[in-house]
Amino acid sequence: MIQRFESLRQKIRKDGLDACLVFSGINRNYLSGFTGSSGAVLVLPKETVFLTDSRYTLQAGRQVQGARVALQTATLLQDALELLRKAKVRKAGFEAAHVTFLQYQWLTKNSKGIEWVPLNGTVEEFRLIKDAGERKAMREAARLADRTFHHILPFIKAGAVERDLASEMEHYMRLQGAEGPSFETIVASGWRSALPHGVASGKALEKGDLVVFDFGCLLDGYCSDMTRTVCVGKPSAAQRRIYGIVQKAQAAGCKAIRPGVPAGAVDLAARSVIRRAGHAAHFGHGTGHGVGREVHENPRVGPKCPDKLVPGVALTCEPGIYLPGKFGVRIEDLLLVTETGAENLYRTTRDLVAL
Repeated sequence: MIQRFESLRQKIRKDGLDACLVFSGINRNYLSGFTGSSGAVLVLPKETVFLTDSRYTLQAGRQVQGARVALQTATLLQDALELLRKAKVRKAGFEAAHVTFLQYQWLTKNSKGIEWVPLNGTVEEFRLIKDAGERKAMREAARLADRTFHHILPFIKAGAVERDLASEMEHYMRLQGAEGPSFETIVASGWRSALPHGVASGKALEKGDLVVFDFGCLLDGYCSDMTRTVCVGKPSAAQRRIYGIVQKAQAAGCKAIRPGVPAGAVDLAARSVIRRAGHAAHFGHGTGHGVGREVHENPRVGPKCPDKLVPGVALTCEPGIYLPGKFGVRIEDLLLVTETGAENLYRTTRDLVAL
């Protein structure tokens, strides 16, 4: 944590700033280790201060590393402003995506002599590359996703309700130590499997349905994200054909992930397989996205993304084909970019499972 604060201090100095105010809960947690819901990090020229109210001072004292914990006496903004004045700060950065317009208005009105500079993704840039500890945490979250998929297989049968299956998966993940799901669990069967974000409903599974399971857990602060598509009973020839196309596309995308490759090239590798099969119109979303403290982070793996992959980046590869009113197929893995290629964090089969 101390190194993260120092890296941020060096970054803002390079950008000509004296200080930086971090409001984002995710970024606050990444920098300090604090898991509570209220607080702010203030990086000053000679020290770092963590501000929080009386509900969290004991918790902050135990969790926060690399910063002095200060008790909030007024509002977070008022206390931060007082500290900035004491440190004689003249130019301070703030997270443009995490400060409301009303908060910005208050700061500019009450901060005479201090210039506020909007920052866009400054802390997120540090979060992009996972260190050894983060990689270990993500592997553990992935292992739990693997176990969750195998746990739910015996429950998948005609008559089972999507919402019940999602609840069983989320309950299992919590029993295994997860803080909770990393996003709202998707269980979409039959015609609903053609909805890319078809969160679990009251629909019952029917014989012959394809069922898309898109799920993940938050474990020790890090996310997993997996998608598998299974069939209730024997799949039809059409279902097998579409599944085979998606499986080839997903394998091509995974194979393209390596250092120095633009994220857009990963998308192209997967998308080209689907386009050549005549289903370009049935794959409308990006091929993947970064994962870490949040389930959707940079880089965005889309057709026009120029960001080059570097070791330590974690991203998904999740192409799909969605036939409205019929069925859909998606397969998703989470991979870590290594020095020589990529490490797939999942061990679960990518072959079509028929139950």
